[in-house]
Amino acid sequence: MIAQGHLLEYELPKFHLYSNTLQTIAAGYLISSILLLNLRLRWQFVVTAALLLLYWGLLMLVPVPGQGTDPFGQQDNLAIYIDRLILGPYQDGTNPPYTWILSSMAFGAMVMMGVLAGQLLRSDLNKLRKVLILLGAGAACVVIGWGWGHIFPIIKHLFTGSMVLFAGGWSLLLLGLFYLVIDVLRLRRWSFLFVVIGMNAIAVYMATHVFDFRVLGDIFVRGLSKWTGTWHDFARAVAGFAILWLILFYMYRKRTFIKV
Repeated sequence: MIAQGHLLEYELPKFHLYSNTLQTIAAGYLISSILLLNLRLRWQFVVTAALLLLYWGLLMLVPVPGQGTDPFGQQDNLAIYIDRLILGPYQDGTNPPYTWILSSMAFGAMVMMGVLAGQLLRSDLNKLRKVLILLGAGAACVVIGWGWGHIFPIIKHLFTGSMVLFAGGWSLLLLGLFYLVIDVLRLRRWSFLFVVIGMNAIAVYMATHVFDFRVLGDIFVRGLSKWTGTWHDFARAVAGFAILWLILFYMYRKRTFIKV
């Protein structure tokens, strides 16, 4: 709510109760933690698939009172109708709006893809076999998501099941690639820049929403504007990022990690 819900503006008409990626992750974590703690691996797969299929069925088959017949309409689909019914004036403020409450089934399925991948990486399987499984599963999800998208379109605002598989498939492919490079081949030095950021990912995400680090960067690059010309905004962004990274590096050296 602080990041994108206008909470700190203290104006009720501008407030959005449910509007940010962190809330998407939170809903997905809630669902996936229940599945992880209570179901065996096979049933985790089954329920994950069921969440995507059930969400698809609800959007396609449940009529929306007083609305059109397009299940994917930007303003009149079932997911938006439920958000409007429950959240009222405090629903997502974008246009077209993102959907949240009904879409939580898809959020849970997306996080479960990461949960299942995590269980694979924690298993006793050979490292190379883990890479092959990740790459194979990722390729399969991309193909299935693309194919399913012909009847259940890939729509990020609705977080459709086809989008979950397509985006999640690419994520699995990248995870397999980085696991191969970093853990199997042990080529790690290049990744330190990203490790420093990743160890405080939530902290840096919120910090950049609350404060514009380019303002601090201007102290060092403001005078370059006469030489950088149209590239000055890029120079400001680089300077702001450098300051933020140095703060994160200091936290890394002090072993200060902000977690939820």
